[in-house]
Amino acid sequence: MDIVIFPINLISLICICIMIGAIVFVYLKKFMATYAIIIANFIVFVISLVFAREIIGDLAFRPIYLSLDFFPQIYTLFTSMFLHSTFDFFHIIFNTLMFILIAPHFEGRIGKNKFLGVYLTTGVCAALFHSVLVPFLPSPTPFDPRIGLIGASGAISGVLGAYAYAYPRDRVFFPVGFFIMRIPILFAGVFFIGIQSVYVFIGGDPSIAYLAHIGGFISGVILSAVLIKSGVKEEFKATTAFGYSTNYDPVYSQRPREINFLNLEKLAKTKEQKEMLKKIENETVPQVKDAWLDHFLDKVICPKCNRPLNHVDGKIWCEENHFNMKY
Repeated sequence: MDIVIFPINLISLICICIMIGAIVFVYLKKFMATYAIIIANFIVFVISLVFAREIIGDLAFRPIYLSLDFFPQIYTLFTSMFLHSTFDFFHIIFNTLMFILIAPHFEGRIGKNKFLGVYLTTGVCAALFHSVLVPFLPSPTPFDPRIGLIGASGAISGVLGAYAYAYPRDRVFFPVGFFIMRIPILFAGVFFIGIQSVYVFIGGDPSIAYLAHIGGFISGVILSAVLIKSGVKEEFKATTAFGYSTNYDPVYSQRPREINFLNLEKLAKTKEQKEMLKKIENETVPQVKDAWLDHFLDKVICPKCNRPLNHVDGKIWCEENHFNMKY
């Protein structure tokens, strides 16, 4: 059996370096993964405006790549997430809008490392879900495994699914029809998956991989249930009697996080919250301190409307604009 390997164009290799570089940069620096992904997407998109044939040809994922003959091309499961159509500018604009509305809040909740894990894993799962199931759906157009899949929408759907499961009460701005409305993330998730399911069964734009969106969303929910929903509890359990976490990172521990405890004391109303704040203040391991801080911020409520507060990147605020401060 002959293995087929396509030569990769130099410009495609440059784009791969940009994609990987964005991930590495996020890991090494204090920079939000959301913004790094958006920047990488737009850089690759601009390059694609000139070299679309080479980049799409080399880096788009095709279901045929799951066969042994083409298996070396499996890396395109990763690269395809950073590609967008150069014929339809709405593709990258809508994906970016969706991403910027929900991703920063979710990343602030779970941290950039877990966020990257959810984003990349669900993006891969979305493409696999589409590739495996779409041949069994009735369609006026015969399934062609050589047609490429591109776009970040599968991964974005995964982020939406994970967020909706982990923090269903959080409210975000979300496109509903021709409007952008502030709604609970759970409602946004239900609305999104409902629309995608309708398109799958009644037919929609044949150029859109609706099954990939559904696959990404479902995988996001599963990842959230396994890694995020129980993650905070497990991280607290990992703190031993010797005062350190089994997830201790000596590199990270050299960068202590500055916290304004005077501001946080204003929010600690119950005995449990006050004790939690003391644990945060006395903790010396940054990872454990951040875990307790996230837990504390999940517990406090707005002083005026008594609703849960949102928190991202050192800021905490009420969704009804009653309260806003840095911590």
